Amino acid sequence: MGKRKLFSLVATVFALCLALSACGVRIKPHAAVPPAASSKTNSLIGGEAAIPAGLESYYQQKVSWAPCAEDDLKDYQCGQVKVPLDYTDPTKEDIELALARSQASGKKLGSLLINPGGPGGSGVDLVGNSEDMFSPEIFSAFDVVGFDPRGVSRSHPIECTTDAQKDESLAESLDLGTTAGRKRSIADMKKFAQRCREKSGDLARYLDTVSAARDLDILRAVLGDKKLSYLGYSYGSFLGITYAQLFPKNVGRLVLDGILDGSYSFGQVSLAQAKGFEEAFANFASWCAREAKNCPWNNKEAGLKRLKEFFKDADASPIPTKDSSRPLNGALAFGAAIGILYYENLYPSLLEGLQAAFKGDGTPLLKVSDLFNDRSSDGKFKDNSQDAFMAINGADYPVQGDKKEWNRRGKKILRDFPIMGSSMAYGEYALQEWPWPSTAKREKVKIEGIQPILLVGNTGDPATPYEMAQSVHKQISNSRLLTWKSYSHTAYGLGSHCVQNAVDKYLVGGILPDSDVTCDD
Repeated sequence: MGKRKLFSLVATVFALCLALSACGVRIKPHAAVPPAASSKTNSLIGGEAAIPAGLESYYQQKVSWAPCAEDDLKDYQCGQVKVPLDYTDPTKEDIELALARSQASGKKLGSLLINPGGPGGSGVDLVGNSEDMFSPEIFSAFDVVGFDPRGVSRSHPIECTTDAQKDESLAESLDLGTTAGRKRSIADMKKFAQRCREKSGDLARYLDTVSAARDLDILRAVLGDKKLSYLGYSYGSFLGITYAQLFPKNVGRLVLDGILDGSYSFGQVSLAQAKGFEEAFANFASWCAREAKNCPWNNKEAGLKRLKEFFKDADASPIPTKDSSRPLNGALAFGAAIGILYYENLYPSLLEGLQAAFKGDGTPLLKVSDLFNDRSSDGKFKDNSQDAFMAINGADYPVQGDKKEWNRRGKKILRDFPIMGSSMAYGEYALQEWPWPSTAKREKVKIEGIQPILLVGNTGDPATPYEMAQSVHKQISNSRLLTWKSYSHTAYGLGSHCVQNAVDKYLVGGILPDSDVTCDD
């Protein structure tokens, strides 16, 4: 939850590799895992789950699958499922959720629902890229089903900004450490909210994660599964945790990768992410000085200083690109760097972009920014993920604390994190202007009667810092923590044979590790 976010996990990784440099994610072959519908740890067999009163027609609907119309999804089947807009009054209005699936090629255990995070990421798009990420055993044992959550992409999308307004927002440099910067962020929030209201009415009121989790149970039932099998990345981990609290008896095999702790307030998440990305910048600077050819600095400290100056200088004097109307300023360069820092194996691409920018060519980093924001060369954005990101967070994060607390935390962020501080501090000032106040509760996990679930966390994850995985692991007694020693965001499908094996054995075989596991490959 920050100024920048994760969009389609795998698509961006491979697009960047093709566009910028020779890099890749490769999974070592491993022994097949025999499918198991039931096991001593996690059974997918159960009785009929209770249908919440008044929702019978939603739970009993049938999906009409048909070949997907989009070229990128031509090898998959698509369908729609109706859910109530407002669960407090299901008679008010229906909305449709978009689904895409890859049918099981072998003995089918059920469906595996997947979510790429964000919030605002498209699960339908993730299905289209999942073969680069998931093991063959997963596709053999499950119908892999991606869905766009309510308000996202193809699922009754919230619309707030035009493409030109998205461009303007991405290129806006705000120093939240100044009074002027905070005033501008407050004005921006008011303007954004007004645009949402004008284009989408009060839809933002209904995009909370609790409602999305209730949608998830309808999807489970409609797909014919007694228990939910689910793989959620980043924000998708919070969606999975929310589901488990609402429907503990319906939990089958849940893998939550890149844990977002739902007990953190808006300000606490900002502080954790500021620290995480500052450490990621430091790791990149150290890698460059230690391993890269022609690194522009000799040590970590010099690298951090050079990066901070670069972003500031690019604002003062934007760097020309091949698009004369879009020079690379500090905001766009910073956004590109943040995007690449999600994946440690892309450090060479960041260095390549920086080297070009230092020589007066901002084109490579501008291309990175566009890739991470799903902006095509004609200026059109692929989806509404920016708008959905803001609206879903607005629904999930109530304003907490007072100005004294905000100022104390803001000063700490500015003091301790020189690169990240000016974009991460004092966010509560803008949040309080969101016109649909959140009623969500940020509190510790409370689950009874749940089957064991598998949590995955990376020691250097910048976006969902490892402390969150450790915290949620303590909150959920019936869980295992799979740790990957990596500075990347999320783990499954990004190159660790150890992680791949553990997740596959759990999802396909129902076998949970006997104890917590640490992977260092």
